[in-house]
Amino acid sequence: MKERPEVYPCRSWRSPVAWVLLVVLLAQPVLVAAQDGAAEDARLRPGDILELTVPGREDLSMEMTIDPEGAVDVPRVGEVVVAGLTADQASLTLKNKLRLFYPTLDTVDLEVTRSGALKVYVIGKVSRPGLMTFSGTPSLWEVLRAAGGVDDQGDLRGARVIREENGVPRVTMVDLSGILDGKAFPDFVLKDGDTLIIPALLEGIPTVPSADGVKVFGGVAVATIVPITEPMPMLDVLMLAGAPAENAQKKEIYWVHEDGGRAQSTLVNLELFLKEGNPAGNPLVYPGDTLHVTYRKTPWTQSVTFVLVSLASLVTILIGYDRLVND
Repeated sequence: MKERPEVYPCRSWRSPVAWVLLVVLLAQPVLVAAQDGAAEDARLRPGDILELTVPGREDLSMEMTIDPEGAVDVPRVGEVVVAGLTADQASLTLKNKLRLFYPTLDTVDLEVTRSGALKVYVIGKVSRPGLMTFSGTPSLWEVLRAAGGVDDQGDLRGARVIREENGVPRVTMVDLSGILDGKAFPDFVLKDGDTLIIPALLEGIPTVPSADGVKVFGGVAVATIVPITEPMPMLDVLMLAGAPAENAQKKEIYWVHEDGGRAQSTLVNLELFLKEGNPAGNPLVYPGDTLHVTYRKTPWTQSVTFVLVSLASLVTILIGYDRLVND
């Protein structure tokens, strides 16, 4: 009868090779996550400067800047959207587009430079609100021109710039009404990431902020102090803060109001007003009040799914390790 070889499971667990493999398997999710984060950082964004080089074709080599819509303008080809792509993906995309007009084209080199690009967000009463990108530091006038100018309802006197400093938003009022009579704009130097807000003209609402304005923070486009001196519907106040964010929980807005010398917090469901027109979901907010717009919570089903997937991955690793050390 053929004897079975002896198995020493305890000794196999002390095998250096097995331990190294186990560490690699356990570390793999972390490494993948790190690679995904690095890949995300490497993706092209509006404002990035691209140096396109086509060997042997100097007429096709050029420097391009990705516009706010995420596209570059290539002569004869037209606009090509490259934002969100890696440099390699963008290079392949540009080569395929160019080969439609130059079939013999073989190689396209693309170099990305991020230095010098300054991003400014413009919201409110302008023709083209959104992200504006500049190769240098723009003036307030240049930012307004890039945004298409102010519409008829824009309040130039009440404009303000929001800048985050040490994690706290700082509000600076900038009177831009000089554009109407040829006066100079305020000598204000913009920085990368600033937000310029052009509020709407509101009858009875002053353009100079009151010390008792409404503090708005949380799930809104811009955490700020909305300057009012008289009661205003909650939704109007939120719109002056750039409107609720996409992931805002409009059913849970905490409204802090002082009544009789005592501050009271009320939970407001704004969706009652938005979906049913119920005025209870859009109460009047007063100077000195505070609004906190909460964010939507992650559904518990997603958490359970994550736990189950993690457990399944761990079991798979342990089974594979067991087979490795015992075979």
